[in-house]
Amino acid sequence: MTTEPTNPFASPTADISATGSPEADQAYPMTATAIAVIEDVPETHRRKVRTLGMRFLLGLPNVVIPIGLGIMFYTLAAYGPARFNLGGNASLALLVISITLFFAMIYVLTNAFCQDRWWESLLRKQIGSRPAPWVSLAEHPSEFVTLTSTQPKSMASFQLGSNEAEIIDIGMLQLDKTKGEMVIECDDRRYRVPRRSLLACDVQQIKLQSPWTTVVKIACQTDEGPHEFCILPADIKPWLAFTQRYRKKQAERLAHEIYELPETRSAD
Repeated sequence: MTTEPTNPFASPTADISATGSPEADQAYPMTATAIAVIEDVPETHRRKVRTLGMRFLLGLPNVVIPIGLGIMFYTLAAYGPARFNLGGNASLALLVISITLFFAMIYVLTNAFCQDRWWESLLRKQIGSRPAPWVSLAEHPSEFVTLTSTQPKSMASFQLGSNEAEIIDIGMLQLDKTKGEMVIECDDRRYRVPRRSLLACDVQQIKLQSPWTTVVKIACQTDEGPHEFCILPADIKPWLAFTQRYRKKQAERLAHEIYELPETRSAD
């Protein structure tokens, strides 16, 4: 990690202390020789996509689908045997089949909805309306990602279970091999992370909304010191039988691509 506390040529940055400041004595496997820049999106375009209302709307299928299927299969299991004059063994078989179909259809239907595709579509439209976005969606390949904290958030006393990380933003990520930098245009902030500003880039598991999730943990040097965040690649194939294995492969792929960016000085 660089021994210089500040960088005199760094641009004004957003207040990032709330979500990414590591411990003062944190050790990193890489040495930074450049500065990453993290800025707020202009006020008129900030937080226009991942609003509370849109989060509720896109999360509604995950509630409505299980409830609707539960009512349907409960009715089938409770009244089917009497309606079709089924005996004890047949009734038990109907119950087992109903439970199996219930969980199978929940998995298929909730994953078929694919929240990430909706978020990506909304975010692309918002970025396209911005006067000077840091990413060029029309000219260069980009991918939708979710940014999360690296540290667990404090849970209320009435909540059960251990602490979890939290989603802090959604964005479109581009890897510029010419300038040797990663650029992320988010709903709330913008990140320009040169390869030479990286302090760490590795694959880890964090507890995010209960299940353990594989992410790419990034640590980079800013003019305010080291900053950490995690990148969760989009679930573009959520119907895969081995979803966790697929997510791990996606995270490993992205981490490798970031790590392999050239350490050019053209971004300075």
